[in-house]
Amino acid sequence: MRRRSADQVHYSEEAENDLFEIGVYTWSEWGEEQFVKYIALLRETCEDIIPHKYRLARSVPKRPELLRWRCERHVIFFRKVNDGFEIVRVLHDRMLPSNHL
Repeated sequence: MRRRSADQVHYSEEAENDLFEIGVYTWSEWGEEQFVKYIALLRETCEDIIPHKYRLARSVPKRPELLRWRCERHVIFFRKVNDGFEIVRVLHDRMLPSNHL
């Protein structure tokens, strides 16, 4: 099943900052090759997997407008919007969502 062409994926400023920080950390800890692979995996999850399979996403307790999707050691928080999806945050699985959402 293909995504409708009208479905766009938008990133909040916080989500863009999260991806930047994840990239900096990944590069410094594991090098350029792992950085390229991991950031590509996160972007693919946000831009391809979530739009196709968002109905399988889990809800976020106490935040009914948000859904979550796990990608390796990170959790992507997003919501359905009129023209597609908004990626709200990308948090490490050890971070408490209630402190960052």
